[in-house]
Amino acid sequence: MHIEGQYEFEATQKLVWDMLQDTDVLGSIIPGSKGLEEIEPNKFYTSLAVKVGPVNGKFEAEIELADVNEPDDYKLIINGKGPAGHVTGEGHIRLEHADDITTMFYAGDAKVGGKIAAVGQRLLDVAAKQVAKQSLKKLAKEIDSRIEDEKES
Repeated sequence: MHIEGQYEFEATQKLVWDMLQDTDVLGSIIPGSKGLEEIEPNKFYTSLAVKVGPVNGKFEAEIELADVNEPDDYKLIINGKGPAGHVTGEGHIRLEHADDITTMFYAGDAKVGGKIAAVGQRLLDVAAKQVAKQSLKKLAKEIDSRIEDEKES
């Protein structure tokens, strides 16, 4: 499964980068996440509740940030498993700033197995795109909220 796209934030690149490094923010924007726990530098654990079509499942996942090039880009490595199956994936996030807009470019590939894979590739692709869209909208709200808080300070 492959996903890629871009999203624009009305914020500085530093602010977007900082938010992408904040475990509280990341844990709150991932749909179904019970939060992120840092288990070592740039490596996190999360518990996720996932629903794809008729399949519901809970996953335990490790998320690692690799090849970190602050404040421009990093690689994201995901390994998760649960009763409904397993997922492994690798992605890349890159930020560019111009004219008061920071654009996030993202791309990644994932392999899914088990019961959750039985729902079919098309449904998995749709679900992955929805999760990305929901997460990015939540991140934008968090960024807007942080900007408002800074204005009030």
